[in-house]
Amino acid sequence: MTYPVDKREVTVVGINSAIMFISFLAVVYVNVNRSYIPLKCKNIPLINILYTTLFLWFLGDIYTYQPTLVHASRPICIATMSWLRMSLGIYSVISCHLLRIYQYQCIFEWRIRANGKHLWIPAALWSILPLTYGILASVLPEDKGNSYVTDPPMCIAEKPVYFVAVAFTVVLMIFWVYATVLMRRVNVCFNEYRELVVVIVSTIFVVLAQVVLRWIPAIGDSGFAYNTMASMSDVLMGQICLFALIYKPAYHSLTEKDEYLKFFLRTLKRENRQTEYELANGEEMARISSSFAGRKSYSGLGHSGSRMHRRDHTNIRADDGSMTGSTKSLAKVLYAGHHAHSDIDSDSAFRGEFQLEGPDRMLV
Repeated sequence: MTYPVDKREVTVVGINSAIMFISFLAVVYVNVNRSYIPLKCKNIPLINILYTTLFLWFLGDIYTYQPTLVHASRPICIATMSWLRMSLGIYSVISCHLLRIYQYQCIFEWRIRANGKHLWIPAALWSILPLTYGILASVLPEDKGNSYVTDPPMCIAEKPVYFVAVAFTVVLMIFWVYATVLMRRVNVCFNEYRELVVVIVSTIFVVLAQVVLRWIPAIGDSGFAYNTMASMSDVLMGQICLFALIYKPAYHSLTEKDEYLKFFLRTLKRENRQTEYELANGEEMARISSSFAGRKSYSGLGHSGSRMHRRDHTNIRADDGSMTGSTKSLAKVLYAGHHAHSDIDSDSAFRGEFQLEGPDRMLV
């Protein structure tokens, strides 16, 4: 028997697709402007991996919650529900955030850069649970794992595999909560801890709501209503996971790029975190920080400082062909107008906008 396409499901997928496309454009913008230091410090490769996992999760949700729009079979159900939605989706999203916390720990506590064995060994360890679930769900018999029913045609998860999925989610989230709590002791510069808390609280809320509502007969058995709530909350939770990390530097790179870069570098200097950010972001960060430090020394040198300023300005123009976008942007900031009172006024304005708990606690 052939079932017609549910136009309501088309609407839901259309809305979710539009949201995913907006976040895709945001990720493209971040990559195009990857040389802008406040964005680069957000670990753009990990942001790209995070978006990929969110997209795979979105695809898996379509097969799970909009069954009239897709053609399915039991192998397809296993591939989409067990792998795309769970293993490569939500489990990998949590693993990305665990890896981010681990990298903060490496930089700010252990003073090492998370690359080589310091990157791949933890990444491999955090892949064990997602891969274990995917393999287990693939080998379970149909009456205990994911199955395909024909009336109406859809993929469903039998109770054994469903509870295994919930158990794996709980284990991963316990690790995530524990790692986030440990982050309170890490003295980061731009209050990255708040970003982590926003993401984890929203994730816990959505997961708990879905699990509880799934077992309320009036809601869990409502078909379209529950499926819509689950698929749209998954997409919205994914956007929070992404935009909580990138929205502040991305917004300011659009609206006040040079001023925000000055604020960013001053904050690093004030909190004495230049070394850690240079360790995390390589030689370009060190070069820009050195230029900024040199600019600060010029402001009190009087006439001789002005001559030095002109000479260095000429050198920067001569080297312009090898400069990145951020370096060029900073050069304009540092040498276009360098009166001390304007520096103080602009820095005070940013301090007023971003101050959280005291004079040295800033949010990017």
